[in-house]
Amino acid sequence: MGPIERIEDEYLDVSTSRATVRELLELLGGAILFVLAAWALTRYLLGETIALYVAAGLSVVFVITIVSQAYWAITGREDYEQRE
Repeated sequence: MGPIERIEDEYLDVSTSRATVRELLELLGGAILFVLAAWALTRYLLGETIALYVAAGLSVVFVITIVSQAYWAITGREDYEQRE
């Protein structure tokens, strides 16, 4: 088994398991801390306006991620269960 097959197997193992509420809350907490740290660092280095754009962009990405994880936690991932 080559490295690509191992990565694929690990990805499928993670993708087929449903996220728990605790994992979703950890993801939310980490996302909030990350956005705040990125905002503060960008504000310090580049100014308030650019920091707001960075924070807004990261917030959109994290909201999409959290919503998709919550969706897959509720519905499951039957499409990945058909692997060989």
